[in-house]
Amino acid sequence: MKRLIVNADDFGWSEAVTSGILRAHRDGLVTSTTLMADLPGAEAALARARLEAPGLGIGLHLNLTEGRPLTGDAAAPLTDGQGEFVRSPLALARRVRTSEAARLAAEREWEAQILWARDHNLRPTHLDGHKHVHLAPGLLPITIALAKKHGIPAIRTTAEWRPAGIAKMLPHEWGVKDRLRQMILARVGRRWGVAGRRDVRNAGLATTDWFFGLRATGGISAELIEYVLRCAPEGTGELMVHPGEAEASPARPTRLAGSRPAELAALCEERTRRAAEENGWTLINYEGLKP
Repeated sequence: MKRLIVNADDFGWSEAVTSGILRAHRDGLVTSTTLMADLPGAEAALARARLEAPGLGIGLHLNLTEGRPLTGDAAAPLTDGQGEFVRSPLALARRVRTSEAARLAAEREWEAQILWARDHNLRPTHLDGHKHVHLAPGLLPITIALAKKHGIPAIRTTAEWRPAGIAKMLPHEWGVKDRLRQMILARVGRRWGVAGRRDVRNAGLATTDWFFGLRATGGISAELIEYVLRCAPEGTGELMVHPGEAEASPARPTRLAGSRPAELAALCEERTRRAAEENGWTLINYEGLKP
C-alpha cells in the first residue's frame, strides 16, 4: 500500500497564500490543508474552499505564535504587551514548560480555535500545529485530549523520513546557516514525531507512518518531489508543503515569502503529477486514515 497526503500549511495566512493553496489543489498535488483559525483571512479562505475546492481536506493548524488569540486577555500568559502571540516557538516552549497558567491558556486558545471551526461548519479532518508546537512535550497531551473531546480523528506526527542524499537537493543558494537550521529542526521534529506517533495511536487516533518536509521547508522543488515519490517507504505518508502566490508586500513577516511561488510551481508541474502516478501513489487526505 502506498498512500500519500500532500498537505499545504498556513491556509488563511494571506489572500496570496490562500490562492496558492487552492491552485495547488486544483492544478497540482495538494490534497489537504490546515486552516489558521485565529488569523483575519480564515473566514474568507474557508468560504473560497467551499466554492472552489470541495474535495480539499481541511484540518486545523493550531496556532500559538502568530497573530492575536481568539481568547483575548485570557491568553495573556502567551502574548506580548500588545496582545499578540509571542512569535518565538522557543519562548512559547519555555513558558509552557515552566507555567501552568501558560498551559491552561494554550488549551483554552486551541479549544477556541476548534470551536471557531465548528461554528463555521467545518469538521476538521485532523490537527497539526504552526511551527509543530502541537507535538511539544508539554502540549501533545492537550492536542490529543482536544482531538478526542471534539471527535477529530487524526493528528499529524512529524516522524521525519531521512532519505540518503537529500542535502544535494536542497536549494543551492542556502548557506550553512540555512542548512544547519533545517537539520536541527528535522532532528527535533523526528524525536517529537516518533514519540507523538506512539502516543497518538495509543489514544486511538490516526496518524501517518512517515512524514517529510521539515528538512526542506522553504526549499521544495520539482526535483525533490520526484525523489520523494520515487524513494519514500510504503505505507501512508505526508509531504508537507508551503505554496503561495507571489505578493509584493507580504502581510506577515516570514522567511517563506520568497519560496512559496516556486513551491507552487513545482507542485503544479506535469512531471511531479506524473511521478505520483508512475510510482504507484494513491493521493488522499486525512479523511482516508483509520486509527
